[in-house]
Amino acid sequence: MSVSRRHLLAATPALALGRALPAWAAGAITVAYAGSMGVVMDQGLGPAFTAKTGTAFHGIGQAAMALAHLLAAKTTMADVFVSVSAGPVKVVEAAGLEAGAVPVASTEFVLAFSPKSKYAAAFEKAGTAGWVDVLSNPALRYGRTDPAVDPQGAYNLYCLQLAEIYYKEPGLAKKIAGPMENPSQIFAEPSLLARLQEGQIDATLGYKSAVLSQKLPYIALPPEINFSSPAYKEDYEKATLTLKGKPAHPSPLVFYAAALKNAANPAGAAAFVDFLTSADGQAIFAKYGYNPPKGKPV
Repeated sequence: MSVSRRHLLAATPALALGRALPAWAAGAITVAYAGSMGVVMDQGLGPAFTAKTGTAFHGIGQAAMALAHLLAAKTTMADVFVSVSAGPVKVVEAAGLEAGAVPVASTEFVLAFSPKSKYAAAFEKAGTAGWVDVLSNPALRYGRTDPAVDPQGAYNLYCLQLAEIYYKEPGLAKKIAGPMENPSQIFAEPSLLARLQEGQIDATLGYKSAVLSQKLPYIALPPEINFSSPAYKEDYEKATLTLKGKPAHPSPLVFYAAALKNAANPAGAAAFVDFLTSADGQAIFAKYGYNPPKGKPV
């Protein structure tokens, strides 16, 4: 991590043992996080950290890759960055702003549909075996995020590519999603599930953690295409996109947290990352539908 071990050890005993809080606890921290984490951050982890330390929590939720570039350019400032997948973390690392990110949670991809959609009953009946047939209906309103700036948008297309293979449906991805940049389907990440909830779109592929947080109906997908397990890493790598002129492939869906080197409150940043990995933090993640962390630090 970019904050020294001395800072981390100085900050955390007071949190765990109820001793006098350190000076940083009277201030605030700013956490930049993947937009899909809005509910768990703003309703769960942020308030719990404030209650435990007295430190005010300010969150910035946007598409993770877009946030990474804003942080790298220093046009957005934060104490902590929490990303889904390793790609955005590496952008921040390349800018010299962090020296390691730790896994704090994981999730998987599911097919979420609107409870107000006229296709809701069809999705419920179709289940894991037949969701691609319902989703292929050209009249269905499908939503996703921008794959160029948001990992969820890229994973959306990766999932459809893998579904082609798994369900033996050549051309499925193009049939459902059209071109990679399809303005009729692309929405900002923080608003996507809200639109689904209100019935403005019928369905999307997305993170189970966010879908559970919004209490939306969903269909579980086979592990070969849902990015949940390192055991299927080779299967996942069969999917590919060209992003920023380079080939890109998916990996298992893990959330990483890093305290940033230019943090205004470095000790507070270190303590927040530590809180995410603590028993209390992990219990909150689980409450909001997230799975335990997997893999090694980036």
